[in-house]
Amino acid sequence: MNDVQRTGYLRKISLFRDHDTIKILTGVRRCGKSTILRQFRDLLIRDGIDPEDIVYIDMESLSNLRFEDGMLLYRHIMDSYAGRKLYILLDEVQYIKGWERVVNSLSIDIDCDLYLTGSNAYMLSTEISTLLTGRNMPFRILPLSFREFLEMEHPDGRMDRNASFDRYVHLGGMPFIRPDYTDEAVFQRLNEIKSDIILKDICSRKERIDSVKIRKMVDYMFSEIGNQISADRISEKLGISTSTANEYLSLILDSLLFYKAERFDLKGGSILSSMPKVYCVDTGMRNTQPIRGDRDYGRVLENIVFLELIRRGYDVYVGKIGQYELDFVTVSNGRYGYYQVSQTVADPDVWEREMRPFRHISGNGERFLITGDPAERKDIDGVTVINICDFLTG
Repeated sequence: MNDVQRTGYLRKISLFRDHDTIKILTGVRRCGKSTILRQFRDLLIRDGIDPEDIVYIDMESLSNLRFEDGMLLYRHIMDSYAGRKLYILLDEVQYIKGWERVVNSLSIDIDCDLYLTGSNAYMLSTEISTLLTGRNMPFRILPLSFREFLEMEHPDGRMDRNASFDRYVHLGGMPFIRPDYTDEAVFQRLNEIKSDIILKDICSRKERIDSVKIRKMVDYMFSEIGNQISADRISEKLGISTSTANEYLSLILDSLLFYKAERFDLKGGSILSSMPKVYCVDTGMRNTQPIRGDRDYGRVLENIVFLELIRRGYDVYVGKIGQYELDFVTVSNGRYGYYQVSQTVADPDVWEREMRPFRHISGNGERFLITGDPAERKDIDGVTVINICDFLTG
């Protein structure tokens, strides 16, 4: 079966083709960055770029092992240059020793358009941005959206959408999943990926790290998606110092296994530094944990909506309005959006609780109440009430 075409990402990346920026695709291990880079290479060829003017190097292939020496890679690419513009695609560039200097030099020495992938947030750190002279454009890659998952599961367009959504919530959206895979096979592979992330993207970045504590901390964070999290709370839970908890939390977030949502004070117009919430990059990976499938289903839906808002290009925060809280506030080009997510609003008390924060918002901006109820889209008091499947595919 062919891979799902990640058209949304390809469209965004293509907007910056031939711009004087180094394009960096970053995301958690195995979320589909390499596939997107290959699809972009194929798109270049379909657009008339001569394949001889495309340098594509996958650093996870043993055939490219010699290029772990950055100078060998530099000489190889310079030898490929014949005066015409080169499109250079380097996959998993963190395996190249001194890759930052190699990439920076190529961008200066020849006429080229550079695209890189990497597996953790270090690729986008302040230090890297400085080394690349600030001319980099980041693209945050996530696992499959629900729309992409439907395309993978039902390429003919015929589907039971609700059943597919249940499977999406349960198994997540890692691109390796196929319709005929059993739950057991999927979870075994997800556990392998999680172990790789812990060992290669977290523990390998610091000497004398306690890998057992890291694994326990990852498990704890999976159990706490959608909840506020702090180093003090982690310290108490795992029996480690607050400074160690802070250090480990930073390393785990850098692996892109989790994303942090800061709290935004709508009245004061400021980001609050205390008690952000965390969301996992993939609900399937969470479900490999010893957590009951029906536990905190509302927070799982909230996690899925958070990831979708990130995919749509928004900056996403947890909203605070006096004593009330909104699940999400989005910001894009100075425009705001407001979101509540609830498993069900059939109970009048739950309905009132979810709607109350909207009444305290001043100013413009779309307002959504996203629910797991099988409800048709409707507008009530300026709030769009919509089923989660409709929201994700709309």
